[in-house]
Amino acid sequence: MRCGRVRKRLQPLVDGVLPPTEAAEIQAHLRACAACRAEFEALRSLDYALSGEPVVEPPRGMAAAIVGRAQARFSAGAPVLVPRWLEALTVGGLALALVAAAVTARAAAATPVMLRSLGFNLGEVFFAMLCIGLAVFGSLYYGSRA
Repeated sequence: MRCGRVRKRLQPLVDGVLPPTEAAEIQAHLRACAACRAEFEALRSLDYALSGEPVVEPPRGMAAAIVGRAQARFSAGAPVLVPRWLEALTVGGLALALVAAAVTARAAAATPVMLRSLGFNLGEVFFAMLCIGLAVFGSLYYGSRA
């Protein structure tokens, strides 16, 4: 058995939840490997030290209160974890921006002399259309949610 696999299974061994055959394999590895044995002993010492600490129960109704507040936020339409500005950067907004940029690039390819005479290059036009597309999508998206 390799050390990486053994180290992933040390805590379950300390907790006593491994099947007997796997526990025996890991015990055999620990007899031969000083590094894994030292880590196992450290985990066992920590487990022993923590077992003397009192178990703290959360106040009655705390879990229900947390769930209730999360449900209220969700039903109110307020995002729970994602800020509003990040919601606007969705695949739909990006697709809209890319379509706008592709149309602009196609039009720009037809009239490169006009773009050059105005002082723009195709990369600048593409970037501008990408930004405009995302801004339009964001305002449409949030306008419909208000």
